[in-house]
Amino acid sequence: MNLRRALILGWMMAGLQVMAVGQNSAPQNPPDQSSSDSGVRGRTPPAGAVTGIVGMGSEGAEETSEDLPQIPVLLGGFGPSTAFVTEMARSNYVRGGINVGAIYDDNPLLLSPAVSNTSETIFPNIKIDVSSSRARWSLGYAGGLTVNQKITNQNQGTHNLNFDSQFRLSPHVSLRVAEVFSMTTGFFDAGNGGEIVGGSGGPNPSLLTPLATQRSSVTTVESTYHFARYDLIGASGSFYDLHFTNVPPPPAIQLTDTQTASGSAFWLHRLFGGDWGGISYRFDRITFNPHGETRVHTFSAVDTISLSKRFSLSAFVGPQYSENQGLAQLAPSNAWSVAAGAEGGWQGERTSVSAGYSRSISDGGGVLGGVHLQTVHATFRRQLRPRWVTALAAGHGTNQSVTVPSPTNASSITTTSVGATLEHDVVRNLGIRFGYSHDFQQQFGLPGSAQRLDAHRNRFFVTLSYQWARPLGM
Repeated sequence: MNLRRALILGWMMAGLQVMAVGQNSAPQNPPDQSSSDSGVRGRTPPAGAVTGIVGMGSEGAEETSEDLPQIPVLLGGFGPSTAFVTEMARSNYVRGGINVGAIYDDNPLLLSPAVSNTSETIFPNIKIDVSSSRARWSLGYAGGLTVNQKITNQNQGTHNLNFDSQFRLSPHVSLRVAEVFSMTTGFFDAGNGGEIVGGSGGPNPSLLTPLATQRSSVTTVESTYHFARYDLIGASGSFYDLHFTNVPPPPAIQLTDTQTASGSAFWLHRLFGGDWGGISYRFDRITFNPHGETRVHTFSAVDTISLSKRFSLSAFVGPQYSENQGLAQLAPSNAWSVAAGAEGGWQGERTSVSAGYSRSISDGGGVLGGVHLQTVHATFRRQLRPRWVTALAAGHGTNQSVTVPSPTNASSITTTSVGATLEHDVVRNLGIRFGYSHDFQQQFGLPGSAQRLDAHRNRFFVTLSYQWARPLGM
């Protein structure tokens, strides 16, 4: 099913690329003979012409119009980036490499007493970025092997496929189609620990799961229509599918398969300068085994402001109505609540900062069913000196169950995570990264005599990475 979906998206991308070719205009800027990337001189860094359309671009996009807003994550856009201005990605390149690393985890099964584990990983990767004046798409794949020293039954291959395409169908209509598929055991990228980015617009990342095989896919389709100078409308739909196998037996946390289907529509109007405000409606259908379901209707007032290309801030607030059913129901079958959130980010030449807060009804991350989720997170990156970069991240999430998969699950789980990394470019294409993260998770409302179960986890990792990039064509 996931392979079929990926093939359909691939054919859609190919067809839309053909449609967009006829609309391409000749380049307006002469080549910059002083520019270089990956050792190639005399090539103009391609402008992300499409990626700036109504703020739906990826990192490094150059805005085509200062009148267009940054689309918030709630409405299907991108969240703040932590990349430096000098790290912005260029298009029309093929990139590849290999990552070799080792991870020490002192509690991979989230048990007390803990059982530690050391794992070694090797991940080759390749990615293609292509852009024109009317279209941009990227396709990346990374796959490899993770070998565990103690939990050998979890040794297996790891796969990650990432496809993202954006098209300008007309001067005022844009379309984005994206698919992310992954099958992992543990952490695919050792550097991802320590950050909780959550709330509306994506899967719930604020819950820790014991070491197991996890297969997930996220499909996203979104479109915007800039129908007047100071007005635009948009719609988006997404489907998130999460499955677990090789789940450790009790007393480890029991995991459940989860699916989330979402759809949203919005209208934004320019208030002044880079400030856009509007309204939105969002529907989420969260299902989990066995036979649990939460349907959520969210009505929000939205505001997004870009004070410059380096700073953006967005916020939303509004009522939320949920309809709940499940084997273990911990809230009324129909209930009103308040959804709210804010997200901001700033990018500099050597420093970047992002932070956010949200509260809304979300999926239970494979641990719970539907939950009232509150998260707060912050990330800070700084270039200490040439070729040396450090990053700090912290987050806290509170998950209060609306429905749970079975009466044996906890009614509430809180998670606090902190992490730090240090990166060093040894030579031009070779880098090394060191990192540490600590997670603390508490479970409340467990049945029987154990009403609370705490789990601490410390992870240390080192990754050696060789990466290269080559321009496509001339």
